[in-house]
Amino acid sequence: MISRRDINSLEQRIDGRTLSGVAAVYGAQSREISENGRTFTERIAPGAFGESVRADVKLLYNHDPRMPLARSRSGTLALEDRADGLHYTATLPETTLGNDVRELMQRGDLSGEMSFGFYVQRDSWNKARTERMVEKATLVEISVVVDAAYPQTNSSLRRVDAAALEAARTRLELHLRRIKTWTT
Repeated sequence: MISRRDINSLEQRIDGRTLSGVAAVYGAQSREISENGRTFTERIAPGAFGESVRADVKLLYNHDPRMPLARSRSGTLALEDRADGLHYTATLPETTLGNDVRELMQRGDLSGEMSFGFYVQRDSWNKARTERMVEKATLVEISVVVDAAYPQTNSSLRRVDAAALEAARTRLELHLRRIKTWTT
């Protein structure tokens, strides 16, 4: 079964059709997840996605395979596994969906929240089975989403425009305040 995890953005920049950020932050604790009748939190171990970041990974909208935005095989999605997490850069298509995502991010309706879909290959649990560490997984897709389970990542749509940068900075500050109220 494919697992999907969402993460919230901490940053938004605006510059053309390039979408970039961190799709998975290693070591960061998720919000509470309900899966197969079990409720738990999880963390992704550094490098857990291993070689799968070099496979054919897709960037989707809301995990919907009928709504592709970019793909590593076509060269429109690049993934980089770094010590802090899984970074990505994508070129949004000049399609209705690509234009919609771009506009929704610029307006702040999409705040840069990201998610990722994966198959767990190896994990470990605490004794109470309420916390899971995903040690090895196969990454299938990353998605731009409306709501997210992980509050620690970022996504940015970039365009050179001082007013847009200021608007993004303001949205970021509001978003960070919202995250702070969730964690207190």
